[in-house]
Amino acid sequence: MAYPTMPDYTINYLCFFPETGETQAEQLTDCYRQFAKNTQNKNYSKHSVLKQTIFISVADNSEYIQSKQKLLSCAKVFFGELPPTSILAQSPENESLAIEFTYIEGAQSEELIRKQNEEASWLVFERAETKMIFAAGLGSADATENILLQSDIAFGQLQCILKTENMEFSDIVRQWNYIEQITEITDENKSPSQHYQVFNDVRTKYYHLSRFKRGFPAATGIGTDFGGISIDFIAAKFKNEESVIAVKSPVQLDAYNYSQEVLAENNSMCDFCRTTPKFERAKIISTPESKWIFVSGTAAISGQASSNQQSAELQTEMTIQNILNLISVENIEKHGISGVKKTSFNYFRVYVKYKNDIQQVKDVCLKYFPQVPILYVVADICRPELLVEIEGQAQIN
Repeated sequence: MAYPTMPDYTINYLCFFPETGETQAEQLTDCYRQFAKNTQNKNYSKHSVLKQTIFISVADNSEYIQSKQKLLSCAKVFFGELPPTSILAQSPENESLAIEFTYIEGAQSEELIRKQNEEASWLVFERAETKMIFAAGLGSADATENILLQSDIAFGQLQCILKTENMEFSDIVRQWNYIEQITEITDENKSPSQHYQVFNDVRTKYYHLSRFKRGFPAATGIGTDFGGISIDFIAAKFKNEESVIAVKSPVQLDAYNYSQEVLAENNSMCDFCRTTPKFERAKIISTPESKWIFVSGTAAISGQASSNQQSAELQTEMTIQNILNLISVENIEKHGISGVKKTSFNYFRVYVKYKNDIQQVKDVCLKYFPQVPILYVVADICRPELLVEIEGQAQIN
């Protein structure tokens, strides 16, 4: 069925920081107050929220679990029926709490369907022969389980949602992978294994169930202070398979082609072990309504080697240059999209390893992107020597 009179739709982002409130629940309530107040003059509402991500600072896993329960209760009061929600132990710039809304403009209420099973909830957007799924916060309720088990549980939940919607792992276009203490090496039963490597190997095991004819998802793999393993994702199916395009970087090696020398140890698995991270540097979504680019988490890596710069400022410069090369008109046209006038960003999320480096990272980002909304959070990066990682979304004009 065609919708010739339907307005164009686009995915966008919005962030709020608390202006009042002593407790995190009070601060979140204040953020919702700001959201509700702003909706009077904006093209979004509660119903248009595809997912929400709440960033908090906590001291340990016990505090994280307690905070998560309180914040989910607070969110349910505001929304009634919760959108897909992630609560991450990544300290926001203001050291208290921040919330990021992913919302859709131009969608009709009947095009958005909320679904759930015993373990997760997700949202489906359907229009004509376009179908998109949005899910968040997938993972074990017990953040104290080992990383291998937690990764398996998270991917199992993801797989269940995809099966319910008649999709496969190859239909994922954007994935966020949150890994507690991402570079930590645990030594259970004298089997040293790095958290990120274990996660990557579990991802490989599940991804082997699909054929990725349109490339792997755009993705971010980033650390959290606490909370175990958590996954957010967007999956999509279009009538035209060419609507989804994997974008290769002219200056960075595809992560799935990394050599063994840049991989870490995983002695907790025997079937898939020391496999590469499975993601594309970016993914273009090209529909009759619009063209946008999901830019994966990007760091100061050239080829497959990390920068030898120990300065967060210099690593930020290199990271931004990597991103600008990736989404340049020349590079986009190499991937089969002609007539591109320019590409422009509409949102960034910036992860900074050390809080004290945030200001110099901000200075560099503002120099390049003075008009683009940017959220800064403190988070560990997937390699010990890296200090900054940047992800974002861009439009093709």
